[in-house]
Amino acid sequence: MDTNVSKLWHMSRDFLPAVDLIEPEDGRAVPLVFGLPHSGRYYPDSFIAGAREPETVLRSTEDAYVDGLIGMSPDLGIRTVRAVYGRAFVDVNRDPRELDARLIKGALPRDALTQTLRVRSGFGVIPRCLSGQREIHRHPIGYDEAKIRIERVHAPYHHALNYLIRQAQAGCGTVTFIDWHSMPSSVLNSAHPQRKLPDIVLGDLYGETCAPELTRFVKKQFEAQGLKVGLNMPFAGGYTMETYGKPHRGVHALQIEINRGIYMDEARLEPTSGYGPLKASLATVIEALKAFNIA
Repeated sequence: MDTNVSKLWHMSRDFLPAVDLIEPEDGRAVPLVFGLPHSGRYYPDSFIAGAREPETVLRSTEDAYVDGLIGMSPDLGIRTVRAVYGRAFVDVNRDPRELDARLIKGALPRDALTQTLRVRSGFGVIPRCLSGQREIHRHPIGYDEAKIRIERVHAPYHHALNYLIRQAQAGCGTVTFIDWHSMPSSVLNSAHPQRKLPDIVLGDLYGETCAPELTRFVKKQFEAQGLKVGLNMPFAGGYTMETYGKPHRGVHALQIEINRGIYMDEARLEPTSGYGPLKASLATVIEALKAFNIA
């Protein structure tokens, strides 16, 4: 058995449930679902012990404070799911078959997706690397360990998200799903070196995952708050958008990426003076979204 599995993180007090779930009371919920796949900040002790980098560096992969920025609360009337575990442990915004053979030892399933661009870059469902190609694990892990992480962390997140979408859709047939993320300002610097960086990037997989009026509406709402908005560059959407964004089935999905530089100190992982104003702006946008109906 893999030595990591033998530590039984998933059967001890080192194990936490995979998701935080918000279901508003009956009659208060709107046909809107929020997902927070990368806002988790929990890492088992055994994982930290086996990592090359300290926890503060591992946390650089998180969408830090996004859950707080959107005011995650039952009072919003919005069904919401947040991943509890940090992205460096399991990335729930990846296909569970995106397995990296350079990290995971042992026979992989025949349907494993070992050659996707994300896996080759080190960013599979069990990430091998942080940004800058910094290795996460001191040693390779066995497939048994990878399988347990996927079963105990990845699968529950998607079971919960699918459940919330179906519940929201049951009332009216059409639901809007917003996938909330944040993006390092350094990525934007390299993508847009000669012009002002966008504060927000909306991703709809170039028009595939939602009706165009939803993207236009959300763009207009952010711009009304004085925020500069980009579309699909450098992030158009990942596995979650590909899986759930099905307008022809009544599920309109939009990814929202927030430039971390406008609300936090990215080196120290601490909010800055921009956090409060941005939270207020997001509250206004969210209220507008709650009242928006796709024809």
